[in-house]
Amino acid sequence: MKSKFILAVLASASLIGCSSVKLAENEGPIRSQKLATTFTQEGVTIETDCAWYKFGKTDCDIIAIESRATTDTNGSSTANRNTALTRASLKAKANVRHFLDEKVTSNRVNTTIAKNIEKAADKTKTSGNQSDVVGMTDKEADADSNSSVRDNSNETAHQVTETVRANAEGILRGFRVVKQEVTGSQEVAVTIRWDLNNDRAAAQLRKRFGG
Repeated sequence: MKSKFILAVLASASLIGCSSVKLAENEGPIRSQKLATTFTQEGVTIETDCAWYKFGKTDCDIIAIESRATTDTNGSSTANRNTALTRASLKAKANVRHFLDEKVTSNRVNTTIAKNIEKAADKTKTSGNQSDVVGMTDKEADADSNSSVRDNSNETAHQVTETVRANAEGILRGFRVVKQEVTGSQEVAVTIRWDLNNDRAAAQLRKRFGG
């Protein structure tokens, strides 16, 4: 027997599950189930077709992939709507590409900027001729005749820069737009889909007409 499963790849806002049971002759317990999920946000869903051989063991094949993306229209004109639908379609394709193969790079840079300023002002006053021996009593040393003033200012700044980049690149074949909808006053959504039957047909066409 076979059962179909739809796997949520990205976060979904709601989950609805149902099961259907079909018993044939000499089949014994339940062997067929169907799980469905409903999304209200952007995401990628994968639909698989599974054959149940025995309890706890299945063989599943991917038969369909859907991607949904939303974008703002920045207005209510026909031109804005058409542009937004194109942008949403491109975002839906990018979601699939990022799910299949994504390269993430992270860079962290620590920069230290230090600034030091020192100012000195020395003042010395003595009596007598320069040729004479200079003498100073303790009381004279405590007076303001000899003074030294120094100012030292330090400024240090630390700057940490972190950059994270996610890049995805590749060829998507067989995806087509299956749904276009207006989800808000100035928001649209586009859903694209790839399935096994269309992929086989596209492969035959490429083989026949080239490309």
